[in-house]
Amino acid sequence: MKLIPKQPGVLGIDVGTSGMKMAFYDFEGNEILSTREEYPTYHPHPGWIEQSPEDWWNAVIHGLDTFWKRNLNPHQIAAIGLSGQMENCLLLDQSGNPLHRVLLYSDSRAIREADLINRKIGKKRILQIFGNRIDHATTIAKLLWIKRNHPEWYHSAETMVCGAKDYIIFRLTNHLVTDPTNASTTGSMNILSEQWEKSIIEEVGLHSSLFPAIVSATEQVGVVSKDASIPTGITTGCPVFCGLGDAGASQVGAGVIGSDRIHCYLGTTGWVAIMKPEYHLPQSEGLFVLNGPELRQYLYIAPLLNAGRAYDWILRITTGDKKKKYHEMEHLLSTVPCGSNGVYFLPYLVGERCPNRDSNATGVFFGLTDQTTDLEMIRATLEGVTYGIRQSLEITMDSTTLNEIVVIGGGSQSKLWCQMIADVCGSKVTVPIRSTAGPCFGAALCALVGMKVKRDFSDIEPLRTQGQQFYPREKNREIYQNLFQFYTKLYPTLKPLFKKE
Repeated sequence: MKLIPKQPGVLGIDVGTSGMKMAFYDFEGNEILSTREEYPTYHPHPGWIEQSPEDWWNAVIHGLDTFWKRNLNPHQIAAIGLSGQMENCLLLDQSGNPLHRVLLYSDSRAIREADLINRKIGKKRILQIFGNRIDHATTIAKLLWIKRNHPEWYHSAETMVCGAKDYIIFRLTNHLVTDPTNASTTGSMNILSEQWEKSIIEEVGLHSSLFPAIVSATEQVGVVSKDASIPTGITTGCPVFCGLGDAGASQVGAGVIGSDRIHCYLGTTGWVAIMKPEYHLPQSEGLFVLNGPELRQYLYIAPLLNAGRAYDWILRITTGDKKKKYHEMEHLLSTVPCGSNGVYFLPYLVGERCPNRDSNATGVFFGLTDQTTDLEMIRATLEGVTYGIRQSLEITMDSTTLNEIVVIGGGSQSKLWCQMIADVCGSKVTVPIRSTAGPCFGAALCALVGMKVKRDFSDIEPLRTQGQQFYPREKNREIYQNLFQFYTKLYPTLKPLFKKE
Protein backbone atom coordinates (compact mmCIF):
# COMPACT_ATOMS: atom_id res chain seq x y z
CA MET A 1 0.00 0.00 0.00
CA LYS A 2 1.25 3.49 -0.91
CA LEU A 3 2.65 5.40 2.07
CA ILE A 4 0.59 8.56 2.64
CA PRO A 5 2.54 11.67 3.75
CA LYS A 6 1.33 12.94 7.09
CA GLN A 7 1.30 16.67 6.31
CA PRO A 8 -2.02 18.54 6.21
CA GLY A 9 -3.85 19.39 3.02
CA VAL A 10 -7.23 20.16 1.51
CA LEU A 11 -10.00 17.99 0.12
CA GLY A 12 -11.51 18.78 -3.26
CA ILE A 13 -14.90 17.27 -4.16
CA ASP A 14 -16.48 17.49 -7.62
CA VAL A 15 -20.05 16.21 -7.96
CA GLY A 16 -20.12 15.54 -11.70
CA THR A 17 -22.67 14.17 -14.13
CA SER A 18 -21.53 10.56 -14.19
CA GLY A 19 -19.79 10.40 -10.85
CA MET A 20 -18.12 12.09 -7.91
CA LYS A 21 -14.36 12.79 -8.06
CA MET A 22 -12.57 13.40 -4.78
CA ALA A 23 -8.91 14.25 -4.24
CA PHE A 24 -6.65 15.22 -1.34
CA TYR A 25 -3.97 17.82 -2.12
CA ASP A 26 -1.07 19.18 -0.08
CA PHE A 27 -0.74 22.93 0.36
CA GLU A 28 1.37 23.20 -2.82
CA GLY A 29 -1.40 21.69 -4.91
CA ASN A 30 0.17 18.27 -5.34
CA GLU A 31 -2.36 15.44 -5.51
CA ILE A 32 -1.78 12.86 -2.77
CA LEU A 33 -4.87 10.68 -3.12
CA SER A 34 -7.86 10.52 -5.44
CA THR A 35 -10.89 8.34 -6.00
CA ARG A 36 -14.05 8.28 -8.07
CA GLU A 37 -17.52 6.99 -7.27
CA GLU A 38 -20.21 6.57 -9.91
CA TYR A 39 -23.97 6.87 -9.53
CA PRO A 40 -26.93 6.26 -11.84
CA THR A 41 -28.90 8.72 -13.95
CA TYR A 42 -32.62 8.15 -14.35
CA HIS A 43 -34.72 8.72 -17.49
CA PRO A 44 -38.37 8.19 -16.39
CA HIS A 45 -39.73 9.81 -19.58
CA PRO A 46 -38.19 11.01 -22.86
CA GLY A 47 -36.30 14.23 -22.17
CA TRP A 48 -36.45 13.79 -18.39
CA ILE A 49 -33.00 13.39 -16.83
CA GLU A 50 -32.71 12.97 -13.07
CA GLN A 51 -30.36 11.90 -10.30
CA SER A 52 -30.87 11.13 -6.63
CA PRO A 53 -29.27 13.55 -4.15
CA GLU A 54 -28.87 10.62 -1.78
CA ASP A 55 -26.67 8.94 -4.40
CA TRP A 56 -24.45 12.03 -4.39
CA TRP A 57 -24.15 11.95 -0.61
CA ASN A 58 -23.44 8.21 -0.51
CA ALA A 59 -20.74 8.69 -3.16
CA VAL A 60 -19.01 11.18 -0.84
CA ILE A 61 -19.25 8.76 2.08
CA HIS A 62 -17.87 5.86 0.04
CA GLY A 63 -15.08 8.01 -1.39
CA LEU A 64 -13.97 9.09 2.08
CA ASP A 65 -14.13 5.50 3.30
CA THR A 66 -11.69 4.64 0.52
CA PHE A 67 -9.34 7.38 1.77
CA TRP A 68 -9.50 6.13 5.37
CA LYS A 69 -8.71 2.59 4.19
CA ARG A 70 -5.71 4.00 2.34
CA ASN A 71 -4.46 5.43 5.65
CA LEU A 72 -5.36 9.09 5.24
CA ASN A 73 -5.88 10.56 8.72
CA PRO A 74 -9.05 12.67 9.03
CA HIS A 75 -7.05 15.27 10.98
CA GLN A 76 -4.92 15.87 7.86
CA ILE A 77 -7.90 17.48 6.12
CA ALA A 78 -7.50 21.16 6.99
CA ALA A 79 -10.40 22.32 4.79
CA ILE A 80 -12.83 21.25 2.06
CA GLY A 81 -13.68 22.94 -1.25
CA LEU A 82 -16.39 21.81 -3.63
CA SER A 83 -17.45 21.89 -7.26
CA GLY A 84 -20.28 20.30 -9.18
CA GLN A 85 -22.72 20.31 -12.06
CA MET A 86 -24.89 23.41 -12.40
CA GLU A 87 -28.45 24.31 -13.48
CA ASN A 88 -29.96 21.69 -11.19
CA CYS A 89 -33.32 22.02 -9.49
CA LEU A 90 -34.10 20.29 -6.20
CA LEU A 91 -36.57 21.33 -3.51
CA LEU A 92 -36.02 20.57 0.17
CA ASP A 93 -38.69 20.56 2.88
CA GLN A 94 -38.45 22.26 6.29
CA SER A 95 -36.38 19.36 7.65
CA GLY A 96 -33.94 19.53 4.74
CA ASN A 97 -35.28 16.37 3.12
CA PRO A 98 -35.43 16.17 -0.70
CA LEU A 99 -38.98 16.29 -2.05
CA HIS A 100 -38.07 14.65 -5.38
CA ARG A 101 -35.13 13.58 -7.53
CA VAL A 102 -32.88 16.27 -8.97
CA LEU A 103 -33.77 17.72 -12.36
CA LEU A 104 -30.40 17.89 -14.15
CA TYR A 105 -29.14 20.65 -16.45
CA SER A 106 -29.76 18.44 -19.49
CA ASP A 107 -33.41 17.77 -18.57
CA SER A 108 -35.67 19.22 -21.26
CA ARG A 109 -39.16 18.94 -19.75
CA ALA A 110 -39.55 22.69 -19.07
CA ILE A 111 -39.79 23.90 -22.69
CA ARG A 112 -43.28 25.37 -22.21
CA GLU A 113 -42.32 27.03 -18.95
CA ALA A 114 -39.27 28.64 -20.55
CA ASP A 115 -41.49 29.98 -23.36
CA LEU A 116 -43.95 31.31 -20.79
CA ILE A 117 -41.19 33.16 -18.89
CA ASN A 118 -39.75 34.61 -22.09
CA ARG A 119 -43.17 35.93 -23.11
CA LYS A 120 -43.98 37.34 -19.68
CA ILE A 121 -40.64 39.03 -18.95
CA GLY A 122 -39.43 39.64 -22.49
CA LYS A 123 -36.32 38.15 -24.09
CA LYS A 124 -34.54 41.50 -24.37
CA ARG A 125 -35.11 42.33 -20.70
CA ILE A 126 -34.00 38.86 -19.64
CA LEU A 127 -30.75 39.17 -21.60
CA GLN A 128 -30.01 42.65 -20.24
CA ILE A 129 -30.48 41.64 -16.60
CA PHE A 130 -29.23 38.06 -16.47
CA GLY A 131 -26.71 38.17 -19.32
CA ASN A 132 -28.11 34.92 -20.64
CA ARG A 133 -31.19 33.60 -22.35
CA ILE A 134 -33.71 31.39 -20.58
CA ASP A 135 -34.48 27.98 -22.05
CA HIS A 136 -35.69 24.57 -20.89
CA ALA A 137 -32.41 23.89 -19.07
CA THR A 138 -32.50 27.05 -16.96
CA THR A 139 -33.24 26.46 -13.28
CA ILE A 140 -36.08 28.98 -13.04
CA ALA A 141 -37.94 27.23 -15.88
CA LYS A 142 -37.60 23.89 -14.09
CA LEU A 143 -38.84 25.42 -10.85
CA LEU A 144 -41.90 26.78 -12.64
CA TRP A 145 -42.49 23.32 -14.16
CA ILE A 146 -42.49 21.84 -10.65
CA LYS A 147 -44.99 24.42 -9.42
CA ARG A 148 -47.32 23.76 -12.34
CA ASN A 149 -47.04 19.97 -12.38
CA HIS A 150 -46.26 19.06 -8.76
CA PRO A 151 -47.74 21.79 -6.56
CA GLU A 152 -47.50 19.44 -3.59
CA TRP A 153 -43.69 19.56 -3.85
CA TYR A 154 -43.62 23.30 -4.43
CA HIS A 155 -45.86 24.23 -1.50
CA SER A 156 -43.99 21.88 0.86
CA ALA A 157 -40.62 23.40 -0.03
CA GLU A 158 -38.52 25.50 2.30
CA THR A 159 -35.59 26.09 -0.06
CA MET A 160 -34.10 25.16 -3.42
CA VAL A 161 -30.78 23.59 -4.38
CA CYS A 162 -29.55 24.85 -7.76
CA GLY A 163 -26.14 23.13 -7.88
CA ALA A 164 -24.94 19.64 -6.99
CA LYS A 165 -22.12 20.79 -4.72
CA ASP A 166 -24.55 22.98 -2.78
CA TYR A 167 -26.42 19.89 -1.61
CA ILE A 168 -23.21 18.31 -0.31
CA ILE A 169 -22.32 21.56 1.45
CA PHE A 170 -25.76 21.47 3.05
CA ARG A 171 -25.27 17.89 4.22
CA LEU A 172 -21.85 18.73 5.63
CA THR A 173 -22.66 22.03 7.36
CA ASN A 174 -26.47 22.45 7.51
CA HIS A 175 -26.02 25.70 5.55
CA LEU A 176 -27.49 26.12 2.08
CA VAL A 177 -25.67 28.57 -0.22
CA THR A 178 -24.56 28.86 -3.80
CA ASP A 179 -21.79 30.68 -5.65
CA PRO A 180 -22.06 33.41 -8.32
CA THR A 181 -20.95 31.11 -11.15
CA ASN A 182 -23.69 28.60 -10.38
CA ALA A 183 -26.26 31.31 -9.66
CA SER A 184 -25.63 32.94 -13.03
CA THR A 185 -26.97 29.79 -14.76
CA THR A 186 -30.35 29.94 -12.98
CA GLY A 187 -31.95 32.77 -14.97
CA SER A 188 -32.57 34.55 -11.66
CA MET A 189 -29.36 36.44 -10.69
CA ASN A 190 -28.42 39.91 -11.92
CA ILE A 191 -25.09 39.38 -13.65
CA LEU A 192 -23.73 42.78 -12.64
CA SER A 193 -24.89 43.02 -9.01
CA GLU A 194 -24.56 39.27 -8.30
CA GLN A 195 -27.86 39.39 -6.39
CA TRP A 196 -31.14 37.59 -6.99
CA GLU A 197 -33.65 39.59 -9.04
CA LYS A 198 -36.46 39.04 -6.56
CA SER A 199 -38.97 41.19 -8.42
CA ILE A 200 -38.65 39.11 -11.60
CA ILE A 201 -38.77 35.84 -9.67
CA GLU A 202 -42.02 36.99 -8.06
CA GLU A 203 -43.33 38.30 -11.40
CA VAL A 204 -42.95 34.81 -12.84
CA GLY A 205 -45.09 33.55 -9.95
CA LEU A 206 -42.37 31.99 -7.81
CA HIS A 207 -41.24 32.59 -4.23
CA SER A 208 -37.86 34.36 -4.09
CA SER A 209 -37.49 33.05 -0.53
CA LEU A 210 -36.71 29.61 -1.99
CA PHE A 211 -33.42 30.82 -3.43
CA PRO A 212 -30.28 30.29 -1.28
CA ALA A 213 -27.77 32.92 -0.24
CA ILE A 214 -25.07 33.76 -2.80
CA VAL A 215 -21.52 33.80 -1.38
CA SER A 216 -18.08 34.02 -2.96
CA ALA A 217 -16.18 30.92 -4.02
CA THR A 218 -13.49 31.41 -1.39
CA GLU A 219 -15.84 32.16 1.51
CA GLN A 220 -16.05 29.73 4.41
CA VAL A 221 -19.67 28.58 4.56
CA GLY A 222 -19.44 26.73 7.83
CA VAL A 223 -17.82 23.68 9.39
CA VAL A 224 -18.50 19.96 9.27
CA SER A 225 -21.28 19.24 11.74
CA LYS A 226 -21.34 16.43 14.27
CA ASP A 227 -24.18 14.79 12.32
CA ALA A 228 -22.08 14.83 9.13
CA SER A 229 -18.91 13.72 10.89
CA ILE A 230 -20.46 10.40 11.95
CA PRO A 231 -21.15 8.93 8.46
CA THR A 232 -18.22 10.63 6.70
CA GLY A 233 -15.45 10.30 9.26
CA ILE A 234 -14.34 13.90 8.70
CA THR A 235 -13.37 15.73 11.88
CA THR A 236 -16.13 17.85 13.40
CA GLY A 237 -15.35 21.53 12.87
CA CYS A 238 -13.41 21.10 9.62
CA PRO A 239 -13.88 24.32 7.56
CA VAL A 240 -15.97 24.06 4.38
CA PHE A 241 -15.55 26.61 1.59
CA CYS A 242 -18.25 27.38 -0.97
CA GLY A 243 -16.29 26.57 -4.12
CA LEU A 244 -17.54 26.96 -7.68
CA GLY A 245 -19.88 25.47 -10.24
CA ASP A 246 -17.97 23.04 -12.44
CA ALA A 247 -17.34 25.45 -15.34
CA GLY A 248 -15.68 28.00 -13.07
CA ALA A 249 -13.79 25.35 -11.11
CA SER A 250 -12.49 23.85 -14.35
CA GLN A 251 -11.24 27.24 -15.51
CA VAL A 252 -9.20 27.97 -12.39
CA GLY A 253 -8.19 24.32 -12.02
CA ALA A 254 -6.76 24.40 -15.54
CA GLY A 255 -4.81 27.55 -14.70
CA VAL A 256 -6.38 29.40 -17.63
CA ILE A 257 -6.62 32.93 -16.26
CA GLY A 258 -5.58 35.14 -19.21
CA SER A 259 -7.79 36.00 -22.20
CA ASP A 260 -5.35 34.68 -24.83
CA ARG A 261 -5.88 31.07 -23.79
CA ILE A 262 -9.06 29.05 -23.89
CA HIS A 263 -9.96 25.91 -22.04
CA CYS A 264 -11.92 22.99 -23.41
CA TYR A 265 -13.52 20.51 -21.05
CA LEU A 266 -14.29 17.01 -22.31
CA GLY A 267 -16.44 15.05 -19.89
CA THR A 268 -19.87 13.50 -20.43
CA THR A 269 -20.75 17.01 -21.53
CA GLY A 270 -18.21 19.61 -22.52
CA TRP A 271 -17.58 23.28 -23.05
CA VAL A 272 -15.24 25.84 -24.50
CA ALA A 273 -14.57 28.77 -22.17
CA ILE A 274 -12.47 31.88 -21.72
CA MET A 275 -12.14 34.31 -18.79
CA LYS A 276 -12.35 38.06 -19.44
CA PRO A 277 -12.24 41.10 -17.14
CA GLU A 278 -15.08 42.91 -18.92
CA TYR A 279 -18.74 42.10 -19.49
CA HIS A 280 -20.63 42.43 -22.73
CA LEU A 281 -23.86 40.88 -23.96
CA PRO A 282 -23.39 37.54 -25.74
CA GLN A 283 -24.04 37.89 -29.46
CA SER A 284 -24.71 34.21 -30.11
CA GLU A 285 -27.67 32.27 -28.73
CA GLY A 286 -25.35 29.42 -27.82
CA LEU A 287 -22.93 31.53 -25.77
CA PHE A 288 -23.34 31.97 -22.03
CA VAL A 289 -21.71 34.50 -19.72
CA LEU A 290 -21.13 33.33 -16.14
CA ASN A 291 -19.74 35.25 -13.22
CA GLY A 292 -16.20 34.18 -12.44
CA PRO A 293 -14.59 33.22 -9.13
CA GLU A 294 -13.69 36.83 -8.34
CA LEU A 295 -15.54 40.13 -8.66
CA ARG A 296 -15.61 41.57 -12.19
CA GLN A 297 -14.46 38.34 -13.77
CA TYR A 298 -16.66 36.88 -16.49
CA LEU A 299 -16.52 33.42 -17.94
CA TYR A 300 -17.68 33.26 -21.56
CA ILE A 301 -18.68 29.67 -22.12
CA ALA A 302 -20.08 27.67 -25.02
CA PRO A 303 -21.64 24.51 -23.50
CA LEU A 304 -21.79 21.21 -25.36
CA LEU A 305 -24.35 18.68 -24.14
CA ASN A 306 -22.67 15.95 -26.19
CA ALA A 307 -18.94 15.31 -25.73
CA GLY A 308 -17.86 12.11 -23.98
CA ARG A 309 -21.55 11.18 -24.01
CA ALA A 310 -21.33 10.70 -27.79
CA TYR A 311 -18.09 8.70 -27.55
CA ASP A 312 -19.50 6.41 -24.86
CA TRP A 313 -22.70 5.95 -26.86
CA ILE A 314 -20.99 4.93 -30.11
CA LEU A 315 -18.65 2.54 -28.26
CA ARG A 316 -21.64 0.96 -26.54
CA ILE A 317 -23.62 0.34 -29.71
CA THR A 318 -20.66 -0.78 -31.83
CA THR A 319 -18.64 -2.77 -29.31
CA GLY A 320 -21.27 -3.52 -26.67
CA ASP A 321 -19.08 -1.92 -24.01
CA LYS A 322 -19.09 1.82 -23.34
CA LYS A 323 -16.28 1.26 -20.83
CA LYS A 324 -14.02 -0.29 -23.45
CA LYS A 325 -10.55 1.02 -22.66
CA TYR A 326 -9.91 4.17 -24.61
CA HIS A 327 -6.30 3.25 -25.29
CA GLU A 328 -7.52 0.13 -27.10
CA MET A 329 -9.30 2.41 -29.55
CA GLU A 330 -6.39 4.79 -30.11
CA HIS A 331 -4.46 2.58 -32.50
CA LEU A 332 -7.58 1.27 -34.25
CA LEU A 333 -8.97 4.75 -34.93
CA SER A 334 -5.59 6.01 -36.15
CA THR A 335 -5.92 3.61 -39.09
CA VAL A 336 -9.02 5.51 -40.30
CA PRO A 337 -8.18 8.58 -42.43
CA CYS A 338 -9.24 12.13 -41.56
CA GLY A 339 -12.86 12.53 -42.54
CA SER A 340 -13.74 8.89 -41.83
CA ASN A 341 -14.10 8.11 -45.56
CA GLY A 342 -16.98 10.52 -46.05
CA VAL A 343 -18.95 9.74 -42.88
CA TYR A 344 -20.18 12.71 -40.82
CA PHE A 345 -21.93 12.69 -37.46
CA LEU A 346 -24.11 15.40 -35.98
CA PRO A 347 -23.68 14.59 -32.26
CA TYR A 348 -26.91 16.05 -30.86
CA LEU A 349 -27.99 12.95 -28.91
CA VAL A 350 -29.85 14.92 -26.22
CA GLY A 351 -30.43 18.09 -28.21
CA GLU A 352 -27.77 20.79 -28.05
CA ARG A 353 -27.05 24.22 -26.60
CA CYS A 354 -24.01 25.32 -28.60
CA PRO A 355 -23.14 25.94 -31.37
CA ASN A 356 -26.82 25.34 -32.22
CA ARG A 357 -29.35 25.88 -29.45
CA ASP A 358 -32.00 23.29 -30.25
CA SER A 359 -33.64 20.96 -27.72
CA ASN A 360 -35.35 19.08 -30.58
CA ALA A 361 -32.17 18.28 -32.51
CA THR A 362 -31.06 14.64 -32.64
CA GLY A 363 -27.95 12.71 -33.62
CA VAL A 364 -27.53 12.06 -37.34
CA PHE A 365 -25.04 10.02 -39.38
CA PHE A 366 -24.52 11.30 -42.92
CA GLY A 367 -22.65 9.53 -45.70
CA LEU A 368 -23.18 5.91 -44.66
CA THR A 369 -22.78 3.24 -47.35
CA ASP A 370 -22.70 -0.55 -47.38
CA GLN A 371 -18.92 -0.24 -47.07
CA THR A 372 -18.96 1.87 -43.89
CA THR A 373 -17.19 0.24 -40.94
CA ASP A 374 -17.66 0.51 -37.19
CA LEU A 375 -14.32 2.29 -36.87
CA GLU A 376 -15.34 4.91 -39.41
CA MET A 377 -18.51 5.58 -37.45
CA ILE A 378 -16.58 5.84 -34.19
CA ARG A 379 -14.02 8.25 -35.66
CA ALA A 380 -16.80 10.26 -37.33
CA THR A 381 -18.42 10.62 -33.90
CA LEU A 382 -15.25 12.12 -32.44
CA GLU A 383 -14.87 14.35 -35.47
CA GLY A 384 -18.47 15.57 -35.11
CA VAL A 385 -17.85 16.61 -31.49
CA THR A 386 -14.57 18.24 -32.53
CA TYR A 387 -16.21 20.24 -35.31
CA GLY A 388 -18.66 21.46 -32.66
CA ILE A 389 -15.70 22.50 -30.50
CA ARG A 390 -14.33 24.59 -33.37
CA GLN A 391 -17.73 26.19 -33.98
CA SER A 392 -17.99 27.00 -30.28
CA LEU A 393 -14.46 28.40 -30.23
CA GLU A 394 -15.27 30.75 -33.10
CA ILE A 395 -18.37 31.95 -31.23
CA THR A 396 -16.46 32.48 -27.99
CA MET A 397 -13.50 34.54 -29.20
CA ASP A 398 -11.56 35.93 -32.12
CA SER A 399 -9.66 32.80 -33.13
CA THR A 400 -6.88 34.90 -34.67
CA THR A 401 -5.82 35.93 -31.15
CA LEU A 402 -5.84 32.37 -29.82
CA ASN A 403 -2.47 31.08 -28.63
CA GLU A 404 -3.45 27.84 -26.94
CA ILE A 405 -6.31 25.51 -26.10
CA VAL A 406 -5.97 23.80 -22.71
CA VAL A 407 -7.89 20.50 -22.79
CA ILE A 408 -9.01 18.86 -19.56
CA GLY A 409 -11.47 16.18 -18.47
CA GLY A 410 -11.60 12.47 -19.23
CA GLY A 411 -11.48 13.01 -22.99
CA SER A 412 -8.07 14.67 -22.63
CA GLN A 413 -6.56 11.22 -22.06
CA SER A 414 -7.12 10.39 -25.74
CA LYS A 415 -4.03 11.53 -27.65
CA LEU A 416 -5.86 10.91 -30.91
CA TRP A 417 -8.71 13.21 -29.88
CA CYS A 418 -6.35 15.96 -28.67
CA GLN A 419 -4.41 15.81 -31.94
CA MET A 420 -7.73 15.96 -33.80
CA ILE A 421 -8.67 19.13 -31.88
CA ALA A 422 -5.32 20.70 -32.80
CA ASP A 423 -5.79 19.78 -36.47
CA VAL A 424 -9.43 20.89 -36.73
CA CYS A 425 -9.01 24.13 -34.75
CA GLY A 426 -5.55 24.98 -36.09
CA SER A 427 -4.16 25.70 -32.62
CA LYS A 428 -1.67 24.31 -30.17
CA VAL A 429 -3.35 22.04 -27.62
CA THR A 430 -1.95 21.55 -24.12
CA VAL A 431 -3.04 18.77 -21.77
CA PRO A 432 -1.99 19.62 -18.19
CA ILE A 433 -0.39 16.98 -16.01
CA ARG A 434 -3.54 16.54 -13.91
CA SER A 435 -5.94 17.13 -16.77
CA THR A 436 -8.68 14.83 -15.46
CA ALA A 437 -8.84 16.62 -12.10
CA GLY A 438 -9.82 20.09 -13.39
CA PRO A 439 -13.02 20.84 -11.40
CA CYS A 440 -11.81 18.85 -8.40
CA PHE A 441 -8.50 20.75 -8.31
CA GLY A 442 -10.36 24.03 -8.81
CA ALA A 443 -12.53 23.17 -5.82
CA ALA A 444 -9.45 22.53 -3.69
CA LEU A 445 -7.96 25.85 -4.85
CA CYS A 446 -11.03 27.66 -3.51
CA ALA A 447 -10.17 26.24 -0.08
CA LEU A 448 -6.47 27.08 -0.41
CA VAL A 449 -7.22 30.69 -1.40
CA GLY A 450 -9.94 30.97 1.25
CA MET A 451 -7.48 29.77 3.89
CA LYS A 452 -4.96 32.31 2.53
CA VAL A 453 -2.47 29.52 1.88
CA LYS A 454 -2.47 30.79 -1.70
CA ARG A 455 -2.61 34.50 -2.57
CA ASP A 456 -5.15 34.08 -5.36
CA PHE A 457 -6.04 31.68 -8.18
CA SER A 458 -3.11 32.78 -10.37
CA ASP A 459 -0.71 31.76 -7.61
CA ILE A 460 -1.05 28.13 -8.69
CA GLU A 461 -0.91 28.64 -12.48
CA PRO A 462 2.68 27.35 -13.03
CA LEU A 463 1.57 23.93 -11.78
CA ARG A 464 -1.03 23.74 -14.52
CA THR A 465 0.95 24.87 -17.55
CA GLN A 466 3.13 21.78 -17.76
CA GLY A 467 2.00 18.77 -19.74
CA GLN A 468 1.80 17.22 -23.19
CA GLN A 469 1.38 19.45 -26.21
CA PHE A 470 -0.09 18.81 -29.65
CA TYR A 471 0.52 20.98 -32.70
CA PRO A 472 -1.59 21.17 -35.87
CA ARG A 473 -0.34 18.94 -38.67
CA GLU A 474 -0.54 21.02 -41.80
CA LYS A 475 -1.77 18.25 -44.09
CA ASN A 476 -4.53 17.23 -41.67
CA ARG A 477 -5.42 20.87 -41.05
CA GLU A 478 -6.02 21.46 -44.76
CA ILE A 479 -8.16 18.33 -45.05
CA TYR A 480 -10.24 19.23 -42.03
CA GLN A 481 -10.72 22.80 -43.23
CA ASN A 482 -12.68 21.54 -46.23
CA LEU A 483 -14.54 18.90 -44.21
CA PHE A 484 -15.50 21.46 -41.58
CA GLN A 485 -17.06 23.74 -44.17
CA PHE A 486 -19.28 20.86 -45.33
CA TYR A 487 -20.13 19.84 -41.76
CA THR A 488 -21.42 23.32 -40.90
CA LYS A 489 -24.09 22.92 -43.60
CA LEU A 490 -25.63 19.82 -42.03
CA TYR A 491 -27.54 21.36 -39.12
CA PRO A 492 -29.08 24.28 -41.07
CA THR A 493 -30.23 21.78 -43.71
CA LEU A 494 -31.76 19.40 -41.17
CA LYS A 495 -33.14 21.98 -38.73
CA PRO A 496 -36.66 22.07 -40.24
CA LEU A 497 -36.91 18.29 -39.86
CA PHE A 498 -36.12 18.45 -36.14
CA LYS A 499 -39.19 20.52 -35.34
CA LYS A 500 -41.76 18.56 -33.39
CA GLU A 501 -45.37 18.78 -34.48
